[in-house]
Amino acid sequence: MSDIKELREEIRLFSLLNAIEYNGEAEVKAVMSRIMGEKPDLRQKAKEVKEIVQEEVKKVNSISLEEQKKELKHKKPSLLEKEEKKEQNLPELPGNKENVRMRFAPNPSGPLHIGHARAIVLNHEYVKRYDGDFILRIEDTDPKRVYPPAYEMIQEDLDYLKIDVDEKIIQGERIQKYYEVAEQLIEQTNAYVCTCEQQEFRELRRKAKACDCRKNSKEANIKKWKKMINGDYEEGEAVLRIKTDINHPDPAIREWPAFRIVDQPHSTYGKKYNTYPLMNFSVAVDDYLLNISHVIRGKDHIPSEKRQKYIFDYMNWEYLEYLHHGTLTIKNIELSTRKIKKGIESGKYNGWNDLRLGTLRALKRRGIQPEAIKEAIKQLGTSEVDAKFSWENLYSENRKIIDEEAERYFFVPNPKKLQIKKSPKKTAKPPIHPDREQKRSIHLEKNPNILLPKKEVKNLKKGDKIRLKNLYNIEITQKSPIEAEYIGNDLSNLDQMKILQWVPQKQNLDMKILKKNQEIKGVIEKNAKNLNENQIIQLERFGFVRIDSEQPIIGCFAHR
Repeated sequence: MSDIKELREEIRLFSLLNAIEYNGEAEVKAVMSRIMGEKPDLRQKAKEVKEIVQEEVKKVNSISLEEQKKELKHKKPSLLEKEEKKEQNLPELPGNKENVRMRFAPNPSGPLHIGHARAIVLNHEYVKRYDGDFILRIEDTDPKRVYPPAYEMIQEDLDYLKIDVDEKIIQGERIQKYYEVAEQLIEQTNAYVCTCEQQEFRELRRKAKACDCRKNSKEANIKKWKKMINGDYEEGEAVLRIKTDINHPDPAIREWPAFRIVDQPHSTYGKKYNTYPLMNFSVAVDDYLLNISHVIRGKDHIPSEKRQKYIFDYMNWEYLEYLHHGTLTIKNIELSTRKIKKGIESGKYNGWNDLRLGTLRALKRRGIQPEAIKEAIKQLGTSEVDAKFSWENLYSENRKIIDEEAERYFFVPNPKKLQIKKSPKKTAKPPIHPDREQKRSIHLEKNPNILLPKKEVKNLKKGDKIRLKNLYNIEITQKSPIEAEYIGNDLSNLDQMKILQWVPQKQNLDMKILKKNQEIKGVIEKNAKNLNENQIIQLERFGFVRIDSEQPIIGCFAHR
């Protein structure tokens, strides 16, 4: 082992860095992973190293965050500079930061997906930084887009991401508050009921001309508004519009609609209402009434901010602080709740956690850890530059987390039998994990039959020398039927041999692996008989999987 004093000092540095990354609380597992990654030769002494790590983590956690930063800056300033550079992706919030209140506001049209994660994680990270409040606001004011199970599914997805919700607001329970603000705007003559034909109004708006309804008196608008909320108009016959600059350079901003009539009963509120606020109205009202301090959203919402500014100005409300990040492109995955719902109904998908989907519950089923999602999102930051979501980056972050706990097992996909001649009895003793002393035992009789991956067998030819992982060396003596002979256990020429995973023909268990667009049948070593559902393991030379079912053994592929 390295000099104990030097090793302890290095562990101390990594413990300080980990504590600073996580608000003053270092974790033994994270520090162990870092030190083993930096010094793989210590894996054989993992037990002794862990004892030192536990001691140093305890000491580091006993001092304040400021003291941790001070010590690291004194001992190894370059490490702290790297951490500070990493945090630049999340710059300081603008404006007043004393009472930070931020919100995540999904439509209950389905469960959450990876696209939602950016808003969730960024808002939550800032709330944690400033000891603020995270508001979950369910925006359910469009009866046609509400999927009733989504109310609970959204909360379940936030629980998976380990997001603490300080307040939960449901917009459908606040309809009367929106009506009150609408009536104030009508009283101010800053809003009016429009009964124009839609095509006629669009043409007038394009030409920057006011419709006749804009000239109606306050009293006439109040009367028409009462008719709207009392159900005297049918869908499409009337809307409440906000008065804007009729010559605004963006036609979409001109006289934008604040309320419309929806005849379809709401899945939660039934026929209690038929006049619902549109997003730009309800968002503006709630952001003010709920004391939201900062809003983070995509730059595609900049036109929305311009519309909502009219409400703030007319009501003499103080503006919020807005941050707009670039558009995030997420390729090679389905995110549309409408298309997913249709696919589930048709049988194309087997549920919201189908591995082909980008829903958070699909990622959870694959074994993607919430911390990996958070780290991948934090690295994107709040930059206004458009970006592409990197699945490889997400998998890299996930690998760092699950690698330190995932037990290792041999798995053979699409197995093909191989007979070995002239071989002795042998018990392979591969480690359950490279950082642990615990071993697995895989017994082979003399001259055994083993199973190899069909894809590998296909490419073997007579004379090939193979290393059976953690076992011994063989040479292919016959191609059809394929046979081999034992040629010893010399490890000096491994760079000239192909290394293959294997399992005994008699001592194995059936296993099925589910991938995004593929099912793979194979066999796993018998040591896997006690695997538990939700356990994440690594199938050597294949990849990480999450156990989806114990009997039969079914695993969901995460990544390599």
